[in-house]
Amino acid sequence: MKQLGIIGGMGPLATADLYKKIIDLTPATCDQEHLHIVIDSFAQIEDRTKFIMGEGVSPLAKLVQSAKRLKEAGCEAMLMACNTAHFFAPDVEKEAGVKILHIAKVAVDAVKKRYPNAKDIAVIATSGTKKAGVYDNILKEYGLNSVGFSKEQQDGLMDCIYKGVKAGKTQEFVPKFNQIISEIKADVYIAACTEIPMFLPYLDGDYKFIDATLELAKVGVEFGIEREIF
Repeated sequence: MKQLGIIGGMGPLATADLYKKIIDLTPATCDQEHLHIVIDSFAQIEDRTKFIMGEGVSPLAKLVQSAKRLKEAGCEAMLMACNTAHFFAPDVEKEAGVKILHIAKVAVDAVKKRYPNAKDIAVIATSGTKKAGVYDNILKEYGLNSVGFSKEQQDGLMDCIYKGVKAGKTQEFVPKFNQIISEIKADVYIAACTEIPMFLPYLDGDYKFIDATLELAKVGVEFGIEREIF
């Protein structure tokens, strides 16, 4: 069994969601069969989207600090409970000397596996993730099309993420989220922000959604138990 580390706090609820999914997916029949996981919920890491949009301080230094703490604690691979933070993943791996299991790569792999005929993919993410091409670059490599959103739709999604989930007001933003999703036409939708899965239980339509957090949890479990089960 290998030890995993979670670079968390981005935000805390998203970190808890990732950890719970790992627990639920682990084929354990007692406490001792669960994975050894160290979580560094470092909520003081600067906002990733603000920096990418040219409005804030780089979070890289704190991301590296977190990775180094987890490495020193014995973690053999890292998971980041934030999609936008994966823009910094290559630098974190280089500066901290760690292995990061990449959420966008595993999510797009899941799209190809589960929906092989899909072409148009809606990446439901922060403006930072969109601008940085965290998903779009991988989708292009796979020959898939990333569906474009209007500014109003993207701004609305940012409100759902920041004024909704991150502010502890998810329920208040469920109608807005459902309205925006109904306006976006795609073969498959990727919940490409770790706050977005909080809305998925409240979807009022039949949409094909890939929960990137869930896919990352699956890969984390398989890394930890050192065998494929999904």
